[in-house]
Amino acid sequence: MTVPGVFLAIGPEEFLLREYIENLKNGAIKKYGDFAVSQISFSETSIAEIKNEAFSPPLFSEKRILFITNFPPSPTPSLSEEKRAECFAFVKSLQNIPETVVLIFSSINPDRRSKIFTEMEKTVKKVERFEEFDDKKNPRKFSEWIIERVKKKGGNIEMKEAEFLKNYAGHSLDILEKEIQKLCLLCAGKKISEDDIKSLCVPAHEIGDFAFSNAIQSGKSSQIQEAFRALSENFEAGLIWNRDVISTFRTILKGKAVQNNNGDLKSIGLNPYIAEKIKNIVKMIPQEKVLFAYKKILEIDSMTKDGRLSISGNTEPFFLAIETLLHDIFGHQKK
Repeated sequence: MTVPGVFLAIGPEEFLLREYIENLKNGAIKKYGDFAVSQISFSETSIAEIKNEAFSPPLFSEKRILFITNFPPSPTPSLSEEKRAECFAFVKSLQNIPETVVLIFSSINPDRRSKIFTEMEKTVKKVERFEEFDDKKNPRKFSEWIIERVKKKGGNIEMKEAEFLKNYAGHSLDILEKEIQKLCLLCAGKKISEDDIKSLCVPAHEIGDFAFSNAIQSGKSSQIQEAFRALSENFEAGLIWNRDVISTFRTILKGKAVQNNNGDLKSIGLNPYIAEKIKNIVKMIPQEKVLFAYKKILEIDSMTKDGRLSISGNTEPFFLAIETLLHDIFGHQKK
C-alpha cells in the first residue's frame, strides 16, 4: 500500500539527483526550519538507527523531514542475507510511520532487481527518476540543458556553441556545470563563443588523463568512484581500461615493491611531484590488497580478451567489475 509521506528519488544521473535533493532540502528548511530537517546515510548508519529516526515525531514543528541517502542499496557492495532481510523488513514497516513525518529516500544506483527496491516502489507515493542524457535518443537534450544553465546564471549561449561545449568538455554534468560557471563569470555581457570555450575550458581528454589518477592519490573511495563514473561517461571502455586503470595500478604495484625495499619512488621513473603525491596511497594500501588488485586485474583482463566481459558492446558488466574492484581496495581504508 502506498504511504503518503514517503518519496523516492533515484539515478543514475548523479548531478541531477543531487541537485534535486538539495532543492527539496532547502525548500523544507525554508518552510519548517533547520530543526525540522535532517539527513542520514544508509552507508554510514545502521537500519536500527534509521528506523528510530524515521519513527520519531517532530518536536517543535508540524512536520519532520528526514532525507535518507543511499537507500535502496546499490548492487555493490553486496549485502548479507541478514542485512537484506533487515532492509526489507524496514521497508515493510514504513506503512506505520507517523503522519507528521516525511521520508525522502535517494539512491544513485539502486539494485532494481532486489526485493527491497520492488517493495519500495510499491510503498512510496512517488518515484522521481533522473536518467542520464542519451545523445542517440535525444541529441538536443545536452545542448538544451547547457543553454538553460547558462541562462540561469545570467549568461548567453546559442545552440551551436552549446553543442560545441558539450563535445569539447565532455558529457559529465558536474564538469559542464563548473565550465558553465567559469564561462558566465568571464564572458559576462556577451554571447559565449567557441573561442571563449577553447580558451577558458579544459578539453575532455585532458580531464580524463588526470582526474582518475588524482582521485586515486586522494585515497577516498567516494572520490575514486566518482572520477571513474565520469570517465565511463566520456570515454570508451577499452581506453579507460588501458590508459587509466591498468597504468594507475601498475604504478601502485611498482611503488609498493620499491617501498617494501625502502627505495625511492623516483627510481621507477616517476615525476618527483607525482612520486610525492602517490607515496602516501602506496603506503596506505596493505600488501595483501596490492596482491589482490594484481590478481583481480589479471582476471578482468583475461575476461575482456576471451569475451566474458565486453569493452565494445554491453560494457555495463565490465564497468561494474571495475567499480567492485575499486570498492574492495579503497572502500575500507583508514585515513
